Amino acid sequence: MKTEAIKTETRSNRGSANARRLRDEGKVPGILYGHGEEAVLLSIDGRQLSDFLQTSHHLVKLQIGERQESALIKEVQYDTWGKQIMHADFARVAMDELVTVSVQVIGRGTPKATQAGAVLEQVLHSVDITCKADEIPDTIRVEVGHLELDGKIFVKDLQLPAGVKAASDPDSIVFLLQEAREEIVAAPAAAAAGEAAAAEPELIRPVKPTEEETEAAEKEKEKK
Repeated sequence: MKTEAIKTETRSNRGSANARRLRDEGKVPGILYGHGEEAVLLSIDGRQLSDFLQTSHHLVKLQIGERQESALIKEVQYDTWGKQIMHADFARVAMDELVTVSVQVIGRGTPKATQAGAVLEQVLHSVDITCKADEIPDTIRVEVGHLELDGKIFVKDLQLPAGVKAASDPDSIVFLLQEAREEIVAAPAAAAAGEAAAAEPELIRPVKPTEEETEAAEKEKEKK
């Protein structure tokens, strides 16, 4: 599994003003904790962390001065637009330690029934697994091309790597192939009502003329 040491520095300053200053310098404020050791405030290389998160979301190595720490990424906070990393939390972990994490599930293949209008629905986009820290898969890929109409893939059907066990409910549905459902049931009825309304003649009610219009009409009659 791919891991790389991300450059960090310890910091002592807290507060939003200091966090903004770090982000302006291309760094990310963070914290490392766990294993009964003292929590350490970190200043993290923002570009390196962002690049790392493109391919992995679990185990990471942090370069802190002359030493390296293995850690799990517990939380990454982004700005409102989901672009800039605002803060990152890391938990110390040993390589042979059993951990439970959530891993993304990705379907592979296209069921033939989708060509006839069936819809493949992914009910679970991630599942919880338990394994050693250095055996966490980046993703879990599932073959779905063989599914027939009303076919299902449950958590218990997932083919997991050796040493990895599912921690989610085994009877939870991950993928489901079913007939397309009408999204707007009332649409045909509404269209029919609109056609019926268009077919009926418009009801025109007489409008009482204004005093000026009445006077003008009488003058026209007198001319005739």
